[in-house]
Order: sequence, then structure tokens, then C-alpha cells
Amino acid sequence: MRRRAFLSSVGIAALAGCSNGGGSDGTATPTPSPTGSGSPNFELVTVEYAESTPLNNPTSFAIGVENTGTGRGTFTSELDQRLGDGEWETAGELEMPLAAGERGEWHSPRFMPRYLTTFHFRLDAFDRTWSTEAVPAEYDFGIRYATPNDLFVNVLGGSFESAYPTASNETATDGTASNETATDGTASNETATDGTVTPTTPPDGQVWAVMRVDVRNRLQEPQPAPAPSTFTLEVDGEQRPLRQDVTADPYEGGSLGGRTVRRGDLVYPVPAGTEANDLRLTWAWSLEDGDVKVIWTK
Repeated sequence: MRRRAFLSSVGIAALAGCSNGGGSDGTATPTPSPTGSGSPNFELVTVEYAESTPLNNPTSFAIGVENTGTGRGTFTSELDQRLGDGEWETAGELEMPLAAGERGEWHSPRFMPRYLTTFHFRLDAFDRTWSTEAVPAEYDFGIRYATPNDLFVNVLGGSFESAYPTASNETATDGTASNETATDGTASNETATDGTVTPTTPPDGQVWAVMRVDVRNRLQEPQPAPAPSTFTLEVDGEQRPLRQDVTADPYEGGSLGGRTVRRGDLVYPVPAGTEANDLRLTWAWSLEDGDVKVIWTK
């Protein structure tokens, strides 16, 4: 059985291969083969595929064909692919020898989407099309995501703080500290002349959600790290404002050296009583070859 590969720059690494069989597990189900010299006739039975799959999650599809004729024959067809709104391209050729009355199933190798796009496929012999959409990856806190440009991005988790950062252990001789209040009701994080740090408190009825971010550059050469603004925290579907001015250890973007790690905090005011299960932190970034998006939850 001839094997043909077809390639794609956005995730299909080598879709090739075929198998005769009578089930989604690819095992063969032999059927009697007539000894006559009749003609084969092929009918499409099934196309099994995932309608959507997360980024970096391998998937595949299967095509079932039955020979309803009276003689042995080989089903052949070109298989086309189209990425997003692009043009159709020939991806390879499918071949499946089938005896009269036999049903076969062709399984594609697994392919893994790296960008948010839709994979369209077409089986020319039957003009049958189907699509698999690449959707954002969803991870638990602490699970890292590998980007197409060789970064590891991870939201390690976080904590809820009623004031941030915590006050300095230094004690003023007169016991006083600055506690000026901004126009939005948020206490400023100023240092009194006696050296005592005043903790920053959130607006009334809120607490700080302090999320810890870890970004690692897997390359030898420097490359940009994602900016803090590419991260979004939602509570009950409502986006919370980013307050990097609050933290003494903020996560920062900019150039990230080769084989180095950058960690820091993202700080958001959230309603008091918010729990870890209520948090949904999304990271979205546009790269040269496409867009990526990851969601972390507990």
C-alpha cells in the first residue's frame, strides 16, 4: 500500500499512511472475496474527525470506504487541505485495496495545531469536506505552555492579599507612616521619610489577586518576552484591571536572554470573597505565523 506524505507549516508535520480495517481502532475485519470478474464500486461510509482541538493537542481523522461492487478493486483519491482562508492544496493520495463487499478505514497520522486556525480537508473522489478548528489551550495553574517560538509560558498560581506589598519590618522612631489615598480610593505605596513602607490596599470591597508568571526562553539567543498587557484576568466573566504599580516584584516583558527565566507578579483587584476556582487567566499573543491563546484555571 503506497504511503504519501503531505506537509503544512502550521502543525501538520507528516500526514501519511493508510490502513484497511473495519473499525475506528484500525483492526481489519476480513470479508469473503468473490472469485468473479465483476466491477468494484466504492461508497464513502464515514469520516471521523474532531470538530475542534486545543493548541498543542495532537488529533487525527479516519475515512471509511466500502466496496459495494462485485469485484476487487483499489479505491484511490487525492486528499486536499486548506488552512483558514487559504487556497486548497493537494496534500497527498489515499489508496485502499478492497475486495467486493469489504469495508476499509484509512487513518491519518496525528497532527498538532500550533496556531489558532481552522484545518479544512477534502476527499476529492466524493467531494466530501470537513474541518477541525484549533481552539485555545486550557491548563491548570502550574502547567506550562510551549509556544511555537520556543518559549515556555506558565502561570504558577497566586494568592489573595488584603494589602500588598507587606509592610517593612523597619520601625519608625515616631511610629508614623505615610498613608496617602489616590483618587480611585486605592491607598498609595509610598515610603515615609522615616523609611517605613506603607502597604497598598485595594478599593473597598476588594482584595489583590497576585498571580505568579514564569517565562523561559529555550533558545540560545535572546528573544522578546510577552508583555504584561497580554495577560488578562477574569472573575465571573468580568475583566479585572492590571495594577503593576502595586507590586515590588512585577512581571515584565522586553528582551529575554537565551536560556534564561523571568518570573514576576501580575496584580489585579478582585471582589472580596473571590476564590481560586473563580479565576480565569488568559494569555494571548500574535506571532509572525499566527495567533496563540492559553487559559489557566484551577
